[in-house]
Amino acid sequence: MITVEKITKFLMVIFMGLLLMLQFLSFPGQFRYMAEQEPETAYLRWPLTVLVFLIIFAIQVCIICLWKIIDNLFEKGQVQFQIKYINISIAALSFIWITIALSWIILILNADDPGLPVVVTVLECGVTLVLLLYLVFRKLILKNLKI
Repeated sequence: MITVEKITKFLMVIFMGLLLMLQFLSFPGQFRYMAEQEPETAYLRWPLTVLVFLIIFAIQVCIICLWKIIDNLFEKGQVQFQIKYINISIAALSFIWITIALSWIILILNADDPGLPVVVTVLECGVTLVLLLYLVFRKLILKNLKI
């Protein structure tokens, strides 16, 4: 029988595979191509590759933690287990949030077109929303633990 849990996990596996493709093939190739096309900015190739690698890795950590939380919810597991993985996800999302915020500041200082800063602002708002959802979820779990 197909359940919401199975569909969610199936989509998480597909998403993880796409992230791995982006992490190891797409972005390194894109930055190499950009370095070939614009040699004056070639020095940014490796820092950008590492930064994107770390951001995607943080997203992958969140996916794995969410997988563990879902397993724990359906198995009626221990709350401490859920809190542990929620805290790991919050740390990973905080890293992403800080990285995007710093990038946004650099982008605003150097932007001549409002398009990219708006896109980065939308991304930052999305990460902020997901981070706040994790914080609310953690607070609800801790509140239920005290009852």
